[in-house]
Amino acid sequence: MSRFDDDIPEVFRRAMEEAGWRGDQGDRTPPPGDARPTTPWWTSRWLWLSLLIILLFTSLNFIVTTYTEWLWFTELSYQDVWLTQWGARVITFLVFFLVAAAVLLLNWHLARRRALRPAAGVQMLNLPGVGWLISGIALFLAFMLAQAAAARWSTFLRYLYRVPYGVDDPIFGLDSSFYLFELPVYRFVHGWLMPLLVITLLGAAAIYVINNLPRLQGRQLELRALPVEMRSHSAVLLALFFLLWAAGYWLDGYDLLFSPQGVVFGAGYTDVHATLPVLRVQLVLMSLVALAVAYIAVRPDLRPAAVAMGLWLVATIGLAGLYPSLLQRYAVEPNELAREMPYIANNIEFTRRGYDLHDIVTQGFTIGDELREQDLEENDLALRNIRLWDYRPLLTTYRQLQELRLYYRFNDVDIDRYDIDGESRQVMLSARELDKSGLPSPTWVNQRLEYTHGYGIVMNPVDGVSSQGRPIFYVQNLPPSSTVGINIERPEIYYGELTDDVVYANSNLREFSYPSGDDNVYVSYEGSGGVPISSPLRRLAFALRFAEANLILSDYITPETKAMFHRRIQERVNQIAPFLVQDADPYIVAVDGRLVWMLDTYTISADFPYSQPYVRPPATTDSTVANMNVPSGINYIRNSVKVTIDAYDGSVNFYVFDPDDPIIQTYQHIFPDMFKPMSDLPESLMSHVRYPVDLFLIQAHQYLSYHMTDVQVFYNQEDLWQIPNEIFDDGTQPIEPYYITFPLPGQQEAEFLLIQPYVPSNRNNMVAWIAARSDPPNYGEVYSFELPRQELVFGPIQIEGRIDQEPAISEQFALWDQMGSRVIRGNLIVVPINENFLYVEPVYLRSSTSALPELKRVVVVSGENVVMRETLPEALAALIEDAPAVDEIVVEPPVTGEDGEPVEEVPGEAPDEIAEEPLEEPTPTAPAPPLDTSIEDVIRSANQHFEAAEAAQRTGDWATYGRELEALQSDLQRLMELTGGELP
Repeated sequence: MSRFDDDIPEVFRRAMEEAGWRGDQGDRTPPPGDARPTTPWWTSRWLWLSLLIILLFTSLNFIVTTYTEWLWFTELSYQDVWLTQWGARVITFLVFFLVAAAVLLLNWHLARRRALRPAAGVQMLNLPGVGWLISGIALFLAFMLAQAAAARWSTFLRYLYRVPYGVDDPIFGLDSSFYLFELPVYRFVHGWLMPLLVITLLGAAAIYVINNLPRLQGRQLELRALPVEMRSHSAVLLALFFLLWAAGYWLDGYDLLFSPQGVVFGAGYTDVHATLPVLRVQLVLMSLVALAVAYIAVRPDLRPAAVAMGLWLVATIGLAGLYPSLLQRYAVEPNELAREMPYIANNIEFTRRGYDLHDIVTQGFTIGDELREQDLEENDLALRNIRLWDYRPLLTTYRQLQELRLYYRFNDVDIDRYDIDGESRQVMLSARELDKSGLPSPTWVNQRLEYTHGYGIVMNPVDGVSSQGRPIFYVQNLPPSSTVGINIERPEIYYGELTDDVVYANSNLREFSYPSGDDNVYVSYEGSGGVPISSPLRRLAFALRFAEANLILSDYITPETKAMFHRRIQERVNQIAPFLVQDADPYIVAVDGRLVWMLDTYTISADFPYSQPYVRPPATTDSTVANMNVPSGINYIRNSVKVTIDAYDGSVNFYVFDPDDPIIQTYQHIFPDMFKPMSDLPESLMSHVRYPVDLFLIQAHQYLSYHMTDVQVFYNQEDLWQIPNEIFDDGTQPIEPYYITFPLPGQQEAEFLLIQPYVPSNRNNMVAWIAARSDPPNYGEVYSFELPRQELVFGPIQIEGRIDQEPAISEQFALWDQMGSRVIRGNLIVVPINENFLYVEPVYLRSSTSALPELKRVVVVSGENVVMRETLPEALAALIEDAPAVDEIVVEPPVTGEDGEPVEEVPGEAPDEIAEEPLEEPTPTAPAPPLDTSIEDVIRSANQHFEAAEAAQRTGDWATYGRELEALQSDLQRLMELTGGELP
């Protein structure tokens, strides 16, 4: 037995001897008498075979998913896109893994080797398996660090393929692409290396301490007491750490262009003249600290490092902490406008560029005389395109009248325009998708093979209202029938907003298509969508991925069967282009006999210098703002790409609509075969392109302040705007942008516009409105029309107040809201017409016994006139004639059954196919009692009026109902007079 260290206990020595440990350097020799040769454990074939089996088992899910995803991308002809993305992830992972593994392994094994002391006894670091343990921990940490880097693959690709922006920042004179593409990489690499060095340093120190613990115990902790190997190694690592710290000050200088301090976002006077110089001083001093710490590796002297660190602390506390504050307080604040003027100008310019506000055309809007009949005649087509149907109550109506079966579902209502009889008509439409939660028998065969797709759409004009207050359909029922020549040859919807499951189409089992009377219509899939399960390997792969043994066992699956997954259109696009941010509202288009989804996508960034970040305003849960996908905190956005997805075969196409955007130019270099120019979009689809609401909301929000380009006006916030409020469903909410078909001021032709009115901050009168154009060749142009400041133009909430203050309308609303019905006030539409404004608000009624809202009235306001009529043409005519606010028009009673309850339309039947029952005759109105009548007569009369009111309410005769309530009130008042204020 060789000599051990005196500190090793006797028991431990005996245990080591019994284990066969021999020699000072840990030589392991067999015990005497054992002639068998020793074989290292890592040469065992069974061990490596076991490890290989474990690796394959744990990686099986990754292998299967990768293989099936490759098949999916190949079927869509985007395999090059997949290879680029997958390759970028793998290469990024490998580069950072190798760097992290090299740093950790080299330093930790170097520490272990230097910590092992010759001629020492039993050393902990020389025990069997310690080297493998160190390597295992190092590789695991390297794996985790590399995983974090691999998630940023797109950041590195943008860096490698970056293009110039063409506008330099005003502080450092660098092209803005430096901040969009380069600075994010430098930030990430710096933030990645810092923890790597810290982990390396802590691990190396721990290794030294473990093996030298007996020597260090009982000694005073001082630099000279440390082993020279530990001191020199740690000093080098610390020096590198401080150098990285110094590099952080260099990056912090560029980050000043994103400073939230000061009067505006971005670098201000104090940032440029105080914070930036201090950062440079700190950079130099921290570099000196790094050199002084590196000097410790040569000589154990802490004094240079202490002096350098003291200087850095003085600069950090005295300069960084006090100097900017003093400069701001005593030099900037007393002269803030003069000092900050150039920096405010920078913020205005770059914010307008970041949100593409600098191209908005500003014009004045002159207020003329009251609306005339000639104005209405000149804008007849535009007035017929005013949206009377609010998308929220209309969605409820669609679901009540046209879902037809429990397993169909309308997700939302879209707005578009179509050429109907040679005229552009604005319409509302929705896709009838499949909702399998309503299947009566949810078996595997039903869910995966038979019920595979939705069917058809529903469409109605925005102004079409039947006599019952329901929409007049252009397209309805199953199969889709059209009254305006919109032919849909492929109404099947295999890909939609709700289809998030996996199905297997074109199997031996025919698929349910749509119900027809007592029977069902079945079809077999004939499209190119899905991945063919054409081999046993593919069949096994999909069975493993989706955990479906039936896929292997079922006789319905054939080599021609196709696995359809990633069917939800948002997920489908995200799989191909995860770097594009999607609009929250895809919309479906019926074109060329097919159904095609159109989806707007955005390129965004939070790294555009000086640009004010977007902060999403608070909103109700069902509002457009609440449903946006664009995150808060961005300061650059472009609607660069529009995506089309065929609802039948799932084909996806990307069309570039903003070729000047440097971010999409970069992605075009990365994926050269992915994007198509705007000119390649078929003309039939181009006519349905629309300016996206999400982008418009963000631009409209930023334009509240950044319409002001004069620095002094902006500094004083003299002309700050806000989004006006409107009344909706008994509450107030910010008015949402809305589409209208109208000519812009100065234009003759009506076009599809997206409108947003503005009011001054803390005021309710309208001050401006902006409009975005959607029709080619003017797509994307935005106009701002500012109203004269010396004239009062009513804002939306003021119009709502005038409607409430109109006695006849207010009384009618109050009557409808009593006992059995509820008034729903739709979106207030502000329509610029010639040199004036027309305000239109639809009014819906919803019975307490029915969830079906019905459009019963239209309120129009212009100038001093407020009128409400059954239809928009009647309301416009009354407006011009200066007629009373409300005519005595009886609201049509709902169709009722024998029990007096409303009868809903039968699903699948057109409105004229609903059976109508004879209406119950209301009780005749009793005459009011004479003034000299008795108390008993008054009570009898009151009972008669009450019964008559109930009868009128049951039949929907609201006019009679109101008169009876008035008579009842008179009886009660008379009764109070006769009894001296005390009821009998």
